Amino acid sequence: MVAGALTLTSCGPAAAEAGQKPPPVIDMPGGCTLEALDLFKDTRAKFSLEVGTGALPEAVLDLGGCDYSGQDLSGKILSGVIATGANFSNATLVGAEMSRAKGQDAIFTGADMRSVNAYEVNFGGSDLTNVDFDNAILTNARFGKGKGGEWAKLGGANWEGALLSSSDAQRVCENPTVDDYGKAILGCK
Repeated sequence: MVAGALTLTSCGPAAAEAGQKPPPVIDMPGGCTLEALDLFKDTRAKFSLEVGTGALPEAVLDLGGCDYSGQDLSGKILSGVIATGANFSNATLVGAEMSRAKGQDAIFTGADMRSVNAYEVNFGGSDLTNVDFDNAILTNARFGKGKGGEWAKLGGANWEGALLSSSDAQRVCENPTVDDYGKAILGCK
């Protein structure tokens, strides 16, 4: 009799073997569901540095091509995910944990990102037009150019109450798409 082993997560069978990166979420059974975001959520919450740098490839979620527009992702654990090219327009991400995520060239237009933890997230080239960052942790987050060389779009973004150091704010100020109100809130020179 041959016995097989099955690794279980809080959501069911593991999507990848230890040391192996799982397939993009869009290619998984069920695809880009809210439930798929819960795969390895405890590991990603506790070990965002390791997941974000690829040291725990089996816990990485690749959300590329997924469309979460208009959905409620409040409180979801998105730490270390690869969200390059994903659509979060008009989504509610209040209180979401997304430290060290790769959010380049993604669409966040009109998203409610109040109280989100976006520590060290790379938003380069993303559309963040009219995003509400009230009370968000944006320490070391990057809002520069994406892979195609386009600046992150920051017009209409609400920066009031967002947590940024003065050096973080000055890096945001380098982005030519920050509007006058944003420049005033950020203290751009």
